[in-house]
Amino acid sequence: MIHKLGIPKPGPLLIAAAAAFSLSTLFSAMKPILLTRFVEQLGLNEALAGLLVAMPFVGLACAALCARWLMHRYAYRTLLWWFSGVLISSELICALAYTSATLVLIAQLIAGISVGVLMGLMSRLITRQVAADQLFGFADMIAVLLMSLMIAAVGEAVAWAGLQGGYLAAASIAGLLTLIMLAAPLAQTDLTTATLGHAIKLDINVRSVATVLMGVLFVTSSGLGFAFMFTLAQNLQMDYAVAARQIGGLLFVSAFACWVGGWCSGRFGPHRPLACAFFACGAGWYVAIHTASPLIFMLALVPAVFALQFCFPIFLAISAALDRTGQWAAVATPLLTSGFAWAAISAGFIVERFGLEALASATVTGMLLCAALLPFTRAPSAAALAANAK
Repeated sequence: MIHKLGIPKPGPLLIAAAAAFSLSTLFSAMKPILLTRFVEQLGLNEALAGLLVAMPFVGLACAALCARWLMHRYAYRTLLWWFSGVLISSELICALAYTSATLVLIAQLIAGISVGVLMGLMSRLITRQVAADQLFGFADMIAVLLMSLMIAAVGEAVAWAGLQGGYLAAASIAGLLTLIMLAAPLAQTDLTTATLGHAIKLDINVRSVATVLMGVLFVTSSGLGFAFMFTLAQNLQMDYAVAARQIGGLLFVSAFACWVGGWCSGRFGPHRPLACAFFACGAGWYVAIHTASPLIFMLALVPAVFALQFCFPIFLAISAALDRTGQWAAVATPLLTSGFAWAAISAGFIVERFGLEALASATVTGMLLCAALLPFTRAPSAAALAANAK
């Protein structure tokens, strides 16, 4: 029955989705390395360099505007070929024209849009599967695990050939991930209007808006401290190499929190796990930012960092539950990922205006706002649906 409906089996879909999600973690892997290199190699100021590396995440947000429209008109395979090709071409343009900030900004914006469409497409396919929570968790876990390898690859490429090497590495990694998506046996998948019979209107209501807003707010708020993790470590007199090794190891292990989050959502529902994660994230960052002890700093980073990985697949799952056709999943996935850009931009503004410790208050405030939005994301009860039907 599944094959007759054109819906792929979970195994191949999991591989393809992990590859698509890894494209966004590629941007995360490139961000700290290229930001430093733009300042060193081209003499750009930190603000412009930060904008250059944040632009792919802005593109991810823009993808939410077109992803649903595209998926109503074109088949999976067509979208995969088009946007993978545009992504790889954009990274190659950056490798050739890295000295032009304008060209890099435009190319990286287009690269972000391409990844946003591919991620939205995969999220829509996962929505049509049983146990979508666990599938989102596994795909996200694999993507985060691969990020450590991508950081090493981009770092080596930058050491070898500067900014040009970094973007050539990005194009190569994108090409490899594209081959993985193409190799997954999803050729029969077609969710265009021809398959669905008609274009289904996107249902915008309080629940859907609150769900997406809560997810973007959480990713933004929980990411405020990430931009200054090494600054915090250096303020505690931690050796840079030691801090890098410990934080890198923590980020690697935190990938398994993605699977735990997906499992908890399927077992206990999404709301109680999210409420606990909001508290853990706010408390963790508050202690990490205010402590004077390197040991307590690293211990506090555990709940702070793990909470983000834990919650992300849950946000994808509750977005997918907003409609049966997966349209909200296609819209929400790039928007959620764009929170990493808003986090970097907001963190710089907060630190410049109010100081480093203000990040703790901003993070806690964000977690409280997320908790306040949580009740509005619940699905209506059967009694409420029956009453509305009357």
